[in-house]
Amino acid sequence: MNKTTLALLVFLIQLVPTFSQTRIIDMHIHSYSESDFGEREPTSDHYGEKGAANAEVHRVETFEAFKKWNIVKAAVSGNPQSVEEWAAKDDNDRIIKGILIFSPDDYGLDSLKFEQMVKDKEIEVFGEIGAYYGGTTLSDPVWQPYLRICEKYDIPVALHTGGGDPGGTYSWSPKARLRMGDPYLIEDVLVKYPKLRMYLMHNGGEEWHEHALRLMAYYPQLYTDIAVMLWVEPNTQRTVTEFLKNAKHAGYLDRVMFGSDQMVWPYAIEKSINFLNSLEFLTEKDKEGIFYGNAARFLNLN
Repeated sequence: MNKTTLALLVFLIQLVPTFSQTRIIDMHIHSYSESDFGEREPTSDHYGEKGAANAEVHRVETFEAFKKWNIVKAAVSGNPQSVEEWAAKDDNDRIIKGILIFSPDDYGLDSLKFEQMVKDKEIEVFGEIGAYYGGTTLSDPVWQPYLRICEKYDIPVALHTGGGDPGGTYSWSPKARLRMGDPYLIEDVLVKYPKLRMYLMHNGGEEWHEHALRLMAYYPQLYTDIAVMLWVEPNTQRTVTEFLKNAKHAGYLDRVMFGSDQMVWPYAIEKSINFLNSLEFLTEKDKEGIFYGNAARFLNLN
């Protein structure tokens, strides 16, 4: 090989984005049935991209992303029927069964039914809990029976933090108020249930990512995911970059977990991975932890 060819080869290699990550755990995936597909999301995302055509196409495209990016585990929340359908069609034991819930009585639930679902392994993660959308916080009395059950059976809790979709209060979530997404509002839960495995979804969002970091400092059992922040719009990407820099500086990066929150846009999984991998201040070891290691530890995976 002559010097010119060698130089050209080195140049081309430098142009190709590298991605050495071999395993990923996505802590924030959504499933749907046809009855609720697109019920909450706008017709297009911030960039004008439309979602999948229907619930089955959405599932297939999401599973394809799992395979392409070697996503070995995915915490999936949706209505119980859709989660069970996804798990039944999952031939690779990727699905960790969650439940998307906004109020404690959704799906006709009460604490007895919830406990039975936990015993039957129909719920392996309690969340996404969108208490914000229902006008409550996880510290409210209505959620306490569920949290006691989660602590009893060591079920991880996944809580939505930050705001929601713009205009949602005028449509499907009339009780949602921005202030209800502040992570500080659930501090009493962390005090009352010290053995509870909990993670803050969206790391407090654009509004309170510093509050999420402060809680992580005070409560060493608390984790967070960075889902949706990695792809949904430029401002969330700006603020999650700030959060990750601050978490790395403070020494809490080992409790930050990857998530996509793809909603009806399966392409968001790939976009989230690429954006996180593009952050040059994160070392390969940092990325390995965020993509896989931190979640594996949180989930007590062998």
